Amino acid sequence: MFFFWASSGFDDADPLSWAPERVPGVPERRDPASSRLRFATWNIAYGRGWKDDAAGLRPESEIRANLAGIARALRTLDADVVALQEVDFDSARSYRIDEVAFLAREAGYPWAARIETWHCRYVPFPYWPPSRHYGRVVSGQAVLSRYPILSDVRHLLPQPPNPFWYNAFYLHRSIQQVEIDLGGGRAVTVLNAHLEAFHQGNREDHARRLADRVRGLGGRPVVALGDMNAIPPEATLRKAFPDEPGTDMTTDATIATLRGAADGEAFLPSAYRDDERSTFTFPAHAPNRRLDYVFFAGPLDRADGRVAREVGALSDHLPVVADAVLR
Repeated sequence: MFFFWASSGFDDADPLSWAPERVPGVPERRDPASSRLRFATWNIAYGRGWKDDAAGLRPESEIRANLAGIARALRTLDADVVALQEVDFDSARSYRIDEVAFLAREAGYPWAARIETWHCRYVPFPYWPPSRHYGRVVSGQAVLSRYPILSDVRHLLPQPPNPFWYNAFYLHRSIQQVEIDLGGGRAVTVLNAHLEAFHQGNREDHARRLADRVRGLGGRPVVALGDMNAIPPEATLRKAFPDEPGTDMTTDATIATLRGAADGEAFLPSAYRDDERSTFTFPAHAPNRRLDYVFFAGPLDRADGRVAREVGALSDHLPVVADAVLR
């Protein structure tokens, strides 16, 4: 009985639409949209900071301080649209703070959209001792926007081939598809993704599905961004990472698949040749590889891109910021 009670709460309808949120108290941007737009992606690790969950639950004061730092950083990054991953909505591990509402308000975004990717009444992880269990988890992905959000849809991705009892408590990785009204009859589609981290075959399947969705949008302005949990084909270090000595991405095709559907991305190919370290996003306190990306498709031309290393280790990932010009 505990198994069914604890693992319940997730709505597995696919696709599933969510209502875009007008953030109270944040003035709406009313000036005509510029043809140049800035996008950012950041896995914020639900506000826990750069240390992984093996370090145990964080005090509420630490979670709140990290979230305040993330909000300040978002203001400084000055992106028009921000895609976030690992955002808690109503979770015991983050003291039931609605992180979407907090970050949108504090960073000055009048529009927000969220999708749930994890909803369990009780998650018994880490396994021991029970005092460190996550407990209630309601979590997912979010998009913050200066421009009105017209629609917000979740497209579920398959879970990895874990035992059924494990997947019952595992997150449901997803693509969040958001339509944003730029004014003047112009719109952009944002695909916010958080691909599989621990199973290469499952991650590559996720990449194919994301690439198919980009292609299916047929020439419209599209930005596909997020935590892809994979290194690029030209990466020098492909296995035995200092923080994950058992990880091997030597044959991983995730990023090559996504590039096949895109017209451009945040970094030019020369960036990897000239200064590969400048592209690293993980782990934030001592980056050794790139896991986070911004891809463009349709009438969007890349103008600039960088890793915002100046924000520091507020999460285990660093944000990627990319500018594009709408044709």
